[in-house]
Amino acid sequence: MGDAYQVDLEHLDTVTARIAGLQGFVQDTLAGLDVRIAAAHQNWTGEAATRHAEAHREWMAAASEVHEGIEAMRAAATAAHTAYSDVLATNLGILGRGR
Repeated sequence: MGDAYQVDLEHLDTVTARIAGLQGFVQDTLAGLDVRIAAAHQNWTGEAATRHAEAHREWMAAASEVHEGIEAMRAAATAAHTAYSDVLATNLGILGRGR
């Protein structure tokens, strides 16, 4: 009949937790970087400072997109876990072996 389709819900939980951890790390790192850059720009003026500030804004916008992508992965993993758990519960219920 071919290979059976299996989902390791515990592993999916682990992956989801790791994604959430990555998301927190990225968010904390970006916030810390923003604070340090703002502090540097308090005493830094001129064309180089202006260009650096522009580059930093562009970089932060790109980093925000990365953060949004990580959130989308976390949400997808969470939705997958919920869907697979619901299917498992339904199938076990049909078989009279409710969880």
